[in-house]
Amino acid sequence: MKLVEFGKPSLFKFCPSKYNIMEGCNSLRIGTLWGFREEENALLRDEGEGEFEFIIDFSEMTPVSQAWISEFDVGAKGSVYIEEMQINSGGIAVKGATLKGSTHNCWIFCVSLSGDAVGNVSQAHDSKWMIPEGKIQEFGNFLGTLLWGKVSIDDLPQPLVQKHTLQELHAGLALQVQMQAVSYIDRRRIIGSEADFPVEKIRELKNNIAFMKPKRFSAEQEFRFAFWLSFRNQRISINANPKIIQLRQIDQFVSKVPERS
Repeated sequence: MKLVEFGKPSLFKFCPSKYNIMEGCNSLRIGTLWGFREEENALLRDEGEGEFEFIIDFSEMTPVSQAWISEFDVGAKGSVYIEEMQINSGGIAVKGATLKGSTHNCWIFCVSLSGDAVGNVSQAHDSKWMIPEGKIQEFGNFLGTLLWGKVSIDDLPQPLVQKHTLQELHAGLALQVQMQAVSYIDRRRIIGSEADFPVEKIRELKNNIAFMKPKRFSAEQEFRFAFWLSFRNQRISINANPKIIQLRQIDQFVSKVPERS
């Protein structure tokens, strides 16, 4: 038995009053990571969502391991600028390089660890509701179940759709839920040596880039539910289609009786 037991804190969803699910709204909007780059509300927009930058800045040409240099994967839409690198039978040596990339696109549902003023979020939204402590895991799983029911072929990248049949896609797709507080740190990393930024640290950064934001957003105290779509156990980037999740399924079939004049 522990002397003191600390539970997970409650979470708070800030929103416009008309979208408060405790005041009559029966739906939730789940946006996408890349969608936040072009968010209509300037208070909530972050042009660098999901992006990272590695700057290798060694004092001289330095031998590095193949495993280490191979870990710098910037993705299909990334960019690499090599200042100085040598590859020969003796191995690989590097002095300087800049690599820019992005994590896979996924669906994101944002809440806050604070029920008080939370910077830009509470400036943009005048209402809120709460996910009580002890219910966070269940809430995330429930939201994932509802979201999974809304996934369609329109959410999949075109090369994947062209390569596989509908049956193959249906059998290979899966949805993973990741729940984590946002860290407010620089997405740009200047690396002075292999030892200071080993393979494990590179992987950790890439795996958590969806939960990193600049310090200017720190007042938001954000907690995120990330929903990753995978195909045959490999994450894929969804198309930037936000989802409107109906909390009462019957609402799509019925409507209020109009009042008589």
